[in-house]
Amino acid sequence: MAETAAAWIDRETLDLDGMRVTLSQPIVVGRRRGYFWFPNLWKMSNGDLLSTISPVPDIHLSGVPYLVTWSRDGGLTWSEPFVSCDGGQTLLHLHSGDSILLPYDLRPRPQGIGAPYNRFPAGQRFFDYVPTGVVITGMPAPIPVIVPGLDVASFSFNGQTLWLEDGAYLATVYGRFAEDERDTIVAVESTDGEHWAVRSIIADANCAVPGKGGPSESAICRLQDGRILCVFRVESRMPLGQTWSGDEGKSWTPAVAMPGVFSVQPSLAVMADGAVALSAGRPGLYLWLNADGSGQNWQRVDVLAHHNACHPQEPIIYSDDLSQQKTTAYTEIVAVDENHLLYMYDRAPNGWRRIPEEMNDTNSVWLARVTVER
Repeated sequence: MAETAAAWIDRETLDLDGMRVTLSQPIVVGRRRGYFWFPNLWKMSNGDLLSTISPVPDIHLSGVPYLVTWSRDGGLTWSEPFVSCDGGQTLLHLHSGDSILLPYDLRPRPQGIGAPYNRFPAGQRFFDYVPTGVVITGMPAPIPVIVPGLDVASFSFNGQTLWLEDGAYLATVYGRFAEDERDTIVAVESTDGEHWAVRSIIADANCAVPGKGGPSESAICRLQDGRILCVFRVESRMPLGQTWSGDEGKSWTPAVAMPGVFSVQPSLAVMADGAVALSAGRPGLYLWLNADGSGQNWQRVDVLAHHNACHPQEPIIYSDDLSQQKTTAYTEIVAVDENHLLYMYDRAPNGWRRIPEEMNDTNSVWLARVTVER
């Protein structure tokens, strides 16, 4: 699917406070004339990398397909993609070694909300569609459909997952309850990956972090001190919000804004020495690093500028008009070993519009290796 890269080539080194960061030449994961954006990235239990990429417009659908692609060599080359029905942005690794791709769009169910999902057998590079699906019960308020006439609930699985100390699994869903004017993030728990129940409200519509959308797209990670950190979107171009849990996600500190850290679909990774990495953007594409592992005091690396310096023939151009922006700014960051991260992002040369026949360009997804040293 992508051009072959023989090895990572380091191109830029930055000295931060207490850290040295080296960025590789970004490589292409794949290209398409059609929609090819909103990438996701995970490291599997056998060391493979898995990515899902959206091939459809940014609109509500009754079931969202995703392109599923694998890398067996640390991200340098990628397989031709499979199409997953009811794909998603959230992967759960089970204790058995299997993994579940949780569905993004959920449907009303008699006992709550749910949808089919895709299951990846341990160590395998294929997935099985499970139509009986997952279900979430115990939501604290009525959940409307997101568009009248479309069988899609206003809540979605989104972000990252964790194993809890008692062996259960933790994930997040976000959406809008029937009587609210802003979104809410809910922590849900499961013992099997299929049956989920509400564990807590992470940040609700009355959250003090400013932004008309309310708490929505989120990421969670376990800090080195054992606490769980949640970082979340509130509004495009506005600071992200964050909150911590010291009791395995049963309760959360009052959410606060993150000055200078913004704005859509955050992704978190904790490195072996406890340093925390965060990817996000809009405007731009950025990597933020927190050296002391607290989830505060972030230092910023400009990945968009790095991309443009390495690939001036395929620049990513920022515009205040969302429809004209040349990237969704939906990013993913994954720690692959003690000193290396992988940073994934997209380029959309015609913005939110499809590429016209007369335009000689492609939508593309890119990957850069980040080396972090103390």
